[in-house]
Amino acid sequence: RLRLSGDLVNARYAKGYNQMYVAEIADLSVREYQRIEKGLRVPGAEPFLRLVYLLDLDVESYREVVMKDISIHSR
Repeated sequence: RLRLSGDLVNARYAKGYNQMYVAEIADLSVREYQRIEKGLRVPGAEPFLRLVYLLDLDVESYREVVMKDISIHSR
């Protein structure tokens, strides 16, 4: 289970939001958002940013999660 998934659940509960509301704001289906909360899926960049800003999470804390498949090389 990804750390992001647990943080999403905790932050959502703390704000009193339901999954449907968070999914709508992140432009995801409820099912897709549920998979993210369960750690079964990593959100794309845009939904990820919507989620961290909506839930007041620190975007830098999740750099490895979002960037894990992207190789960045110096030129």
